[in-house]
Amino acid sequence: MAYKIYLSPSNQGGNKYATGGTNEMAQCDKIAKAAYTALTRCGFSVKLGKSGDTMQNRCSESDAFKADIHMPIHTNAFDAKTTGGTLVMLYKSSTEHNKAGKALLDAVGKISPGKDYALRYRTDLYELSAPAAISLYLEVEFHDTKTGSDWIRNNINNIGEAIAKGMCNYFGVTYKAPASAPSAPDTGEAKKLYYVQAGAFSNKTNADALVSKLKKAGFDAIIKTE
Repeated sequence: MAYKIYLSPSNQGGNKYATGGTNEMAQCDKIAKAAYTALTRCGFSVKLGKSGDTMQNRCSESDAFKADIHMPIHTNAFDAKTTGGTLVMLYKSSTEHNKAGKALLDAVGKISPGKDYALRYRTDLYELSAPAAISLYLEVEFHDTKTGSDWIRNNINNIGEAIAKGMCNYFGVTYKAPASAPSAPDTGEAKKLYYVQAGAFSNKTNADALVSKLKKAGFDAIIKTE
């Protein structure tokens, strides 16, 4: 019997991102859809909360679904200066809660650019206390900095895959990679196009070598012969 995971993406459309003209709800909807795809591929039974729905409806759906894990998915914000990394919050510090929380934190935190937080415990958040399932409240990264905002927007599929890897690790399920693997995590830094002037070198072989090095470093590069 497949393990059941309920995904509850943020409904906070008023939380604006530092870049991209977008918001927390729009991006968390995308992350949840990517996680749904990855988790389903790995054999989990997954239910995705309707975009913009209330926390109360989400928790009722999760309980009716008999979820093993209830996962609110959010992105964080602080002072528009701090790129703070991944945060996972739990309702209590039981062995199973900690085990599940650490599996998720380790997987998502591994790819997020900021310094990650330790597991935190909150009793005042509805989506932590209300669900019957173990609730893992995920704050992916800080969206009020350029670094964090760019990283989230450029790594939707990678975040979804990381969520799936975390759940596979917790439940002891074999992770199944997509047929076409997601790209390596993008730092959000713009890549530059380099033109290498062949005439500046003693021969074209040296120009080819420089282009090869630039491409291995992640830049676009071509040889300009004019």
